[in-house]
Amino acid sequence: FFGGQIAAEGLEQAIALYIQALAIDPSYAPSWDGLAASYLVQTNNDLRPADEGYRLARNAAEKALSIDPGYAPAHESLAWLSLWYDNDLAAAAHHCERALALDPAHLGIIRTAATVLDHLGRLDESIALGEYVTARDPVASNAHTLLGHSYLYAGRWSEAAASYRAALRLSPNDIGSHHNLGLALLFKGEPQAALDEFILEVDEEWLVKGRALALHALGRNNEHESRLTELIDGWGSEWPSEVAHVFAFAGDADATFAWLDRAVAQNEAGLTEQFLLPFYRPVRTDPRWTAFLERVGSSPEQLVTVEFEVSLPE
Repeated sequence: FFGGQIAAEGLEQAIALYIQALAIDPSYAPSWDGLAASYLVQTNNDLRPADEGYRLARNAAEKALSIDPGYAPAHESLAWLSLWYDNDLAAAAHHCERALALDPAHLGIIRTAATVLDHLGRLDESIALGEYVTARDPVASNAHTLLGHSYLYAGRWSEAAASYRAALRLSPNDIGSHHNLGLALLFKGEPQAALDEFILEVDEEWLVKGRALALHALGRNNEHESRLTELIDGWGSEWPSEVAHVFAFAGDADATFAWLDRAVAQNEAGLTEQFLLPFYRPVRTDPRWTAFLERVGSSPEQLVTVEFEVSLPE
């Protein structure tokens, strides 16, 4: 959809065009899966309510497979749904393996495989795949973004920042790009530069959250508290883990785990990603962290049981 960009207007246009194409030929599997992918990106970027967006995406992907069971990108879409909405790592790996078996050279599927590897804690392999994709499709902004995430998870702050800057150069209006770059700078130890990026973010939630993080790092506590309250009031009910990130970064373990309990109770999307996020570094020695990982299936012992075979194309 529009060169792999993640902009609100582009996604809306893509959906409209896919719907037009399906009105002409409702049996065309790629249009159904393109619709599924667009709904997924919308939902993952808070442009559509989670339950609605993931339901629409699943219906469209399953429709594509009912038309063409061998259409690899539809299996890729189901891998994303399993990963983000179902919090089911084994299912995500299964769908992604199926997609790779059908189309092993498809760069989008390889990029998704890298994300599945992230969630399995296999960061060296994920980064290798991400670098392979960006070398072969250097103008896809979302490929640079996902590689940036892998670098961020690995604590490679400078490389994460470079990837996010590449995404911004290619698509300045991408949702989350300024927030992502701000995170890399924040963990790199440059809170003022991070704040400068956060305030440019087009997504309101991530703008507010980013400011709360940077203001804490800068010691501007009253402003930090104000932004944290704004985050809780605006988005805490739907995305409690986002609030947990700020409390964890600030070192408030009790509040962190209270908000993570809320996230688990409502089976918030994206729980299998949490162990990767550097916000939690101050609370990882708390015994509640290990208990949380076990509840969401992301303890080291659980991750190694998920089978996922993937290699670079020859």
